Amino acid sequence: MLKTIKKIVVIKLRDIGDIVLSTPVLGVLDYNCPSPEIVYVLKKEYENFKYLLPYVKEVITYDKNDPFDFIRLIIKLRKYNFDLCVNLHASFRSALIALLSGAKFRLIHNHSGKDFFTSVPLGIIEEPKSIIERDLDTLNPLKLAPVSEEMKKTKLRLNEDYTRYIDDDEVWLTAGLGIGARRDNKMWMKEGFIEVGKKLAADGYRIAVFCSADERGIGEIVAAGIGENAKLYCGLDFLRLAFFINKLRIFIGNDSGLRHIAAGLGIKTLTLFGPENPVEWHPYSREKGHFRISHLAELAAEGVDTFSKKFRLKSNEAMARISPDEVYEAAKKLLALKLQ
Repeated sequence: MLKTIKKIVVIKLRDIGDIVLSTPVLGVLDYNCPSPEIVYVLKKEYENFKYLLPYVKEVITYDKNDPFDFIRLIIKLRKYNFDLCVNLHASFRSALIALLSGAKFRLIHNHSGKDFFTSVPLGIIEEPKSIIERDLDTLNPLKLAPVSEEMKKTKLRLNEDYTRYIDDDEVWLTAGLGIGARRDNKMWMKEGFIEVGKKLAADGYRIAVFCSADERGIGEIVAAGIGENAKLYCGLDFLRLAFFINKLRIFIGNDSGLRHIAAGLGIKTLTLFGPENPVEWHPYSREKGHFRISHLAELAAEGVDTFSKKFRLKSNEAMARISPDEVYEAAKKLLALKLQ
């Protein structure tokens, strides 16, 4: 079957971390199919990710806020005559996009077991596992050879043709702090980032504070609190962001898309987990330079329902247990780690 697959569309209308975590699927498809042409459909706001995704020939975007863009997208997709559609973590809407894409064979996984409009049953047992493993499960009907641990690693590329305009003199960093996240209860306290930043600056490191445009106020407070050895990088496009992250020795941050970008670029990461489960969102090894801090197990042992929707969306208990000393000591160990 794989010998006949040339044109592939991959759909994942999720956020930055999900996109990075899907790159092993792209690598597996590229490895197993003869010279495939892979088209990736993602959200409109992530269009510039086309410069970072490996194995992808073209990126097509979808804007759900534009009522006419659904029709435009379907018309565009049907022109390709896709042999295969792979829809990772599908909503009903994106499953419908897959159905209407005209692909001859569809693998659609929505993590609920319903898998609307898939060509064949995926036969996936839904259980806690890494997002990478969940995405690779979507390929089960293709009956591929076992995927090696090396191929399960996330991977991003930096195309030098698009980074030449960035002045190296702007680079001010050896340690990066990713202070933002999509939800408040996934964000560590700004006072903690300031204290850790000060200690690293005292050790001789220059600190980059990364945040989105919406988080500028907090970013300015953190950078100013650390002092003259800190510089704020706020609201950068993905290309510039990846360029600067690629210069780091270590990235310390909340469970957010930025730390997945860092991991995909091969940078050491220290991730501060709040309510999210590291089993799902930290498919990275200590041996490869990826540490995590999470107190979910302690909370669960104390009787807290860490799997409830209320805890996941509202509780700050997990983040509140992370101390600056804990983060600083982990950062020192990670900086001293020799990668295998």
